[in-house]
Amino acid sequence: MRHRLALIQLILAVWLLFPLIQGCSNDLPSPEEQIRQLIVAGEQAVESRSISAVQAQLSDQYADTAGHQKRTLARLLAGYFISHQSIHLLTQVGAVNLIGEDQAEVTVFVAVAGQPINAPSDFLSLRANLLRFDLTLSKETSQWLVRSARWRKADMSDFLE
Repeated sequence: MRHRLALIQLILAVWLLFPLIQGCSNDLPSPEEQIRQLIVAGEQAVESRSISAVQAQLSDQYADTAGHQKRTLARLLAGYFISHQSIHLLTQVGAVNLIGEDQAEVTVFVAVAGQPINAPSDFLSLRANLLRFDLTLSKETSQWLVRSARWRKADMSDFLE
């Protein structure tokens, strides 16, 4: 009788806890959502002109096609922040391609201007610089970080796709 009561209690506990456990797993953002959050945080870091916030999103192994590493990229950004007192970005995430569980390739289109950008129609009047970033991300210590980047000028049509 005791075994039967223990078995019933176990079944009830699992039955009652299953929705709670399932609900918790649904609350975790997917890898793509985590990557999109990284992009938003990067946009905020640049707009607030915070070198440390930008560096926190870069892998210690960061290296780009121009030969910059994490430290040299931070110095370049510091110079850019000094010469541009007001930085406003409009970002649009293109493709997010997951490569296994800990690698991703992401295309991000960024419009950069000295005044707020509300829509692609503002690009011409604000003389926004349009850029395309192809990022390689890696998941390190349970967070996504930028491991490498390539960038080039983008066209207005890239933002309208």
